[in-house]
Amino acid sequence: MIRWSSGDVVRWTKRISALARSGREAEAVSAFARMDAAPNALTLASVLPACAGLRDLALCRAIHGLWLRRGGGHGANPILDNAVLDVYAKCGALASARRLFDEMPERDVVAWTTMVWGLARSGSPQDAVAMFRAMLSDGVASPSDATLVSALHAVATSGSLVSCKLLHSYATKQGLGGELVVGNAFIDAYAKCGNAGLAFKVFVELPEKDMVSWGTITRAMAVHGRHREALQLFSLMLRRGVRPDAAVFLALLTGCCHAGLVSQALLLLDAMARVYGISPRGEHYTCVLDACGRAGQLDRAGEIFRQMAVEHDADQKAFGAYCSCAVSDGVAGAAGERLAELFLDGEVDAGGGTYALMCKSLAGAGRWEDAWAVRERMVARRIGKAAACTWIEV
Repeated sequence: MIRWSSGDVVRWTKRISALARSGREAEAVSAFARMDAAPNALTLASVLPACAGLRDLALCRAIHGLWLRRGGGHGANPILDNAVLDVYAKCGALASARRLFDEMPERDVVAWTTMVWGLARSGSPQDAVAMFRAMLSDGVASPSDATLVSALHAVATSGSLVSCKLLHSYATKQGLGGELVVGNAFIDAYAKCGNAGLAFKVFVELPEKDMVSWGTITRAMAVHGRHREALQLFSLMLRRGVRPDAAVFLALLTGCCHAGLVSQALLLLDAMARVYGISPRGEHYTCVLDACGRAGQLDRAGEIFRQMAVEHDADQKAFGAYCSCAVSDGVAGAAGERLAELFLDGEVDAGGGTYALMCKSLAGAGRWEDAWAVRERMVARRIGKAAACTWIEV
């Protein structure tokens, strides 16, 4: 077994722990490397959160190996085992995490939650839900709020409305459904599973609501085409004294875009900076540009894009939205012609979808040579267009 050193190791451990807790992960790792005393289990457990913050998988493996070489087998120190498991999960080393998890003689709620969380955020939502069910079958540790929220993230990613309802029933029976963080997660999960009505029901039943609650339900209404409800929620939120953030405005602008409410979108964009002091980001401008394009207001879209180019670097999505506006009436228009020249003569920072749109517009105008030239430029720059996909639960 590892011997607990005395003297300076205590001082080093306290220093490393303080640095890691204050978000100074690099300094914590540097202090660990400069230690002039043999680290004990508490020292290793203190530096591992810094490894997780830095996503330093190599150092985590080295610390894990040091612990095992000194006789600290799995189960000798559950706190250290959970810390190593957390780093593996956050660094995406799920095979190593699962191996450690399976070798742990006893698994507490922290270990189970770490595995559910890691699987949910690594693109394996079905495995995360299966892990949650295995936890319930094991019966040793009871799920916490964090476990349930992690499982809900997986359900939201998979879009399984049935699983979401089952989790909701379980949470209600266990008395977890009224917790704010769990309620917010249910709002998000129901919305992403396609049921805005149930999302709103959870929102109404929350005894307390924070900014996340308001923002999530507003986004749920907006993405499901219920823009009037989204705007009404925004008005109610202001009357309740809740100050909106950038995420709330993005949800509202998304709803305005889908509903073709250009004037409302422009008012919201102006209010962000002028009233609430929130600088619009690329995604906010993209929504407004898309709204203008859908309404055929090409001149206004051009003004907004030029304003964005002055204040921010136009990203690919915003540029793609502007291209959609400009070529909506064909490349024969003034804006479309200028864009076509950019694609033909210069290096345009655009994604595959934008290049494909320009090729289609040029071909539709009978400019086959220009369309082929744009396609060749796209191939030369190794720009691909991802295939669209969707899924439903049957």
